[in-house]
Amino acid sequence: MHMYTMLPFFTIALGVASIAAAYYVVKIKDLVYASVMLDVLASIIASMLALIGYGIVAAFQVLIYVGAAVMFIIITISMIGARGKETKEPFLGFITGTFLSIAVIIIVMGGGLFKLYAHPGYVSPSQAAAGLLSHYFPVIVLIVIAQAATIVEAISISKRGEKK
Repeated sequence: MHMYTMLPFFTIALGVASIAAAYYVVKIKDLVYASVMLDVLASIIASMLALIGYGIVAAFQVLIYVGAAVMFIIITISMIGARGKETKEPFLGFITGTFLSIAVIIIVMGGGLFKLYAHPGYVSPSQAAAGLLSHYFPVIVLIVIAQAATIVEAISISKRGEKK
């Protein structure tokens, strides 16, 4: 079965997953977990965009919305303190992880996505550097800025509990 014949299945599966993630964004009372579900929702939307052929828009969706905005929300919540009450449901994480693992296995194996990998030919480091700098320089700059922001976020979260 070719990947393009499975496209409606992928679209329906991602649509159902986005509805479920949007429901949990609103339903979960703890703000940190709600922002993580917002992260999941934005990732699903980015995968939908990539699936229909807008890979650059999907990359910006992941970098800006998923990376920066959700991390900003989590850092803000961690600095001002959580106001909601965390509810614990037994086995919810296990059930969710199992369901997602089975879904990924079905999509990868059923869609034949593992057959899409082709072993690349040898490229020298100088050819790779020249190609990256000539064709993808703005993307590299954006990735470096995103990584620097992530490092600053990690440092600010780790230093949160220190007393001077």
